[in-house]
Amino acid sequence: MLRGERAEGISVVIPVRDDAEHLWRCLIGLSLQQLPPDEVVVVDNGSRDGLHEVLATARRRWALPLRVVREPRAGVAFAAAAGYDAARRTLILRCDADSFPPPGWTARHAGLLRAAGPAAVASTGMGRFRPAPRWLGEGACRLYVEAYRLVGGLALGHPPLWGSNMAMRASWWDRVRDGVHRVADVHDDYDLSFLLAPGERFLVDRGGVIGVSWRAVAMPRRVVRQLRMAGRVIRLQWPRQRPWERLAERAAPRLARLRPGRAAPVPSGRAPHAPPGGGG
Repeated sequence: MLRGERAEGISVVIPVRDDAEHLWRCLIGLSLQQLPPDEVVVVDNGSRDGLHEVLATARRRWALPLRVVREPRAGVAFAAAAGYDAARRTLILRCDADSFPPPGWTARHAGLLRAAGPAAVASTGMGRFRPAPRWLGEGACRLYVEAYRLVGGLALGHPPLWGSNMAMRASWWDRVRDGVHRVADVHDDYDLSFLLAPGERFLVDRGGVIGVSWRAVAMPRRVVRQLRMAGRVIRLQWPRQRPWERLAERAAPRLARLRPGRAAPVPSGRAPHAPPGGGG
């Protein structure tokens, strides 16, 4: 399919490599959506753990509109980009294999972007570590995601997108796809965040919560690897625009609006009133 020929609707993209057990729970969540996705694009990034048996069972049990895309180059940046390219609908939602989307997940992202209008190109939400009591899982994950957005945002000039719970317009992906780094050992969502132009809006939805695995913070080797991948993204992006240049460019319009006699603006990253159903 040529880019630009996508039909109206929702594509969910899930990169996966040797994570069939978690993917099974993710597909259960997608089968319960109040607004069913028009397609679920599972990107097989070289799995050897029974992934296709899981997908075959999911098709039989729930009649999910599953499509499998094979990306042999190992790395989430390769897999995510391949999934976005393959998506056939105008709204692309992204989660991970170890995510568990609540029933209102697709409807919430679709409703936020529809209410915000075409100026908003993407939305990103929060998470809750599972299994755990709700207060502990959601509180711990909120600290994790907010820390990621604070530290990652220092080089961006705005909060980054979070790949475990995000959505974007396919038209925006088509415009920026050639700017992402399809290389190993980079955070694809953080890399994609660098392509948000100063005049483009995206929504940070702190009320939209999705279930995620504890392993993002419970495995020290994984944490170290994540930090290394984030550092590589910054090094790759520096030749395009230094972090301090991005900060200055994005701060200038805000400072201009705050001159004496002007009302303070509403932060552009704050989500408008959202439809119900975002709890995880």
